[in-house]
Amino acid sequence: MESYKAVDRAYELFNETKYPEAAALYEELIELEPDVKLHYWCLGLCLALQGHIEEAQITWWITIEENESSKNEFVEFLRKTAREFGLDFKRYDIAVSILEAGVGLELENIYLLTDLARFYSLSSRHDECIEIANQYHELAQDTANQIFANHLILHSLLILSSQWQNAFVLADSQIELIKSLIQEQPNNLTSADINRLFIATFFLPYIKDDPSRNRILQNELVKLCQDNLQGLSTQKNIKKSIEKKPLKIGYLSHCLRKHSVGWLSRWIFKYHDHEKFNIYGYFIFDQQNTDSVREFIADYCDVSYKFGHDVAAISRQIIEDEIDILVDLDSITLDISCQIMALKPAPVQITWLGFDASGIPAIDYFIADPYVLPENAQDYYSEKIWRLPNTYIAVDSFEVLFPTIHRNQFNIPTDAIVYLSSQTGYKRHPDTVRLQIQVIKSVPNSYLLIKGLSDQEGIQNLFKEIADSEAISSDRLIFLPLVNSEAEHRANLDIADVILDTYPYNGATTTMEALWMCIPIVTRVGEQFAARNSYTMMINAGITEGISWSEQEYLDWGIKLGTDENLRKQIFWKLKESRKTSPLWNAEQFTRDMESAYIQMWQTYNE
Repeated sequence: MESYKAVDRAYELFNETKYPEAAALYEELIELEPDVKLHYWCLGLCLALQGHIEEAQITWWITIEENESSKNEFVEFLRKTAREFGLDFKRYDIAVSILEAGVGLELENIYLLTDLARFYSLSSRHDECIEIANQYHELAQDTANQIFANHLILHSLLILSSQWQNAFVLADSQIELIKSLIQEQPNNLTSADINRLFIATFFLPYIKDDPSRNRILQNELVKLCQDNLQGLSTQKNIKKSIEKKPLKIGYLSHCLRKHSVGWLSRWIFKYHDHEKFNIYGYFIFDQQNTDSVREFIADYCDVSYKFGHDVAAISRQIIEDEIDILVDLDSITLDISCQIMALKPAPVQITWLGFDASGIPAIDYFIADPYVLPENAQDYYSEKIWRLPNTYIAVDSFEVLFPTIHRNQFNIPTDAIVYLSSQTGYKRHPDTVRLQIQVIKSVPNSYLLIKGLSDQEGIQNLFKEIADSEAISSDRLIFLPLVNSEAEHRANLDIADVILDTYPYNGATTTMEALWMCIPIVTRVGEQFAARNSYTMMINAGITEGISWSEQEYLDWGIKLGTDENLRKQIFWKLKESRKTSPLWNAEQFTRDMESAYIQMWQTYNE
């Protein structure tokens, strides 16, 4: 077989995970072309993925010279291969195996450690992530890499849920490192550094409700990131006539699918006026699997694209499409979206829905409403806050199946009061968990159901330890499994009498789902965007019962709603009736409000 054909065939076999057959071909290629390093590297991969780690490492060492250039070339090959498997195909296990074998060579390369920690995290191997990220932090010589190491550790600590004190200490350290970097004002950050720094403040709102500190810090950090991007290719946008119709609106996100952002945003795509607006959808990290929400949204777009993670390609397409207003639904939940927005591919740029504002100077507006941000919020936002008349989000409805859980499955008496808290591990701040435990302590014959994506052992330990300190039997705590679909999850909310929200990071989609199911909610209102989501949604659904402004009020409302059956019934009927008149359940009017905002923004741009 000719060598180029053998290379192609070996590559095919490798991608089909037929590693022994691929290895045999690479051995033949090494005999034919003994000076081609790539053959040895690929053979080593085949061996490593069969579990023959030492053989793989020996095969790799044959080609690695003592100089740093040779080592770096090999490391980049391993990283590129691991990222292809991990990011493109979601094969985190293969990515981890490749990187573990590479780390075992003891090249002391921080980027191998970085990627391994990331893929441990994505594989839910959080203890290993923390261990490797700590090694990464120790080896890192610069502030940017130390910040990213802390970010990886914080992520795993919060997922584990039972190590909050360590998370508090590390968050303080992270803030000091970011301040130090801002003071340094480096002008030679790499693209990888910039991407990682964009998301470095992501976990601070989960730790403490302090927007005047956190947002100012974030604004300064992302400005530094954008300044370092100035050397990259950008295109100046030409002002267009205000009379130009229709306006081109682009929506950018990796969450336009079966995800909270997708479930909530799909309605605006349905109701857009296509005589006035051309709608473009830019789907990032798009997977080839079937997704009904993604297809629903794409069907209502005039043009839609399915991209991977190539920032240059996505930015170039937005520019070529001559998008007038680009709407980012990711904010700092995705570094790639941040980099795209910082490159300013559209003349007017907005952040909406997916998270709090990013603070990137290239973004002009942040969509809010009269309630989700306090009156003085503009003091610490770099974007202009655009407050819609009623609510910053609305839906027409939610799909609901039949309940698959019932009280008798958990030996809960029929006359018991059932509280439910359904949130991710990030949001399980121990102070709020303690309040929730104190609520059931104060309400006889009550139970607390806990559900959400997290490390199950960690979350159970957190709740049980706090319950024990409050002299509450863990028998009154019930941990619910995750279910197969969102529609099933919503149906199962019916088991609850009262929903207990989280603080300092409220529910959002979970709050809207509970309101749709007409269940009373207890929430605590704070200052930051994340601490006011439930507040604006409850106000826009027409209820104030359950809205608290302090720990004591949270406790009082929790007790009152648990002990006053008539009040719960009143709230149920108010929420039932709100479906007919509430701004929260009128997605068509909400879309008109957004479109009005777009037109006014475009007029301002052209003045």
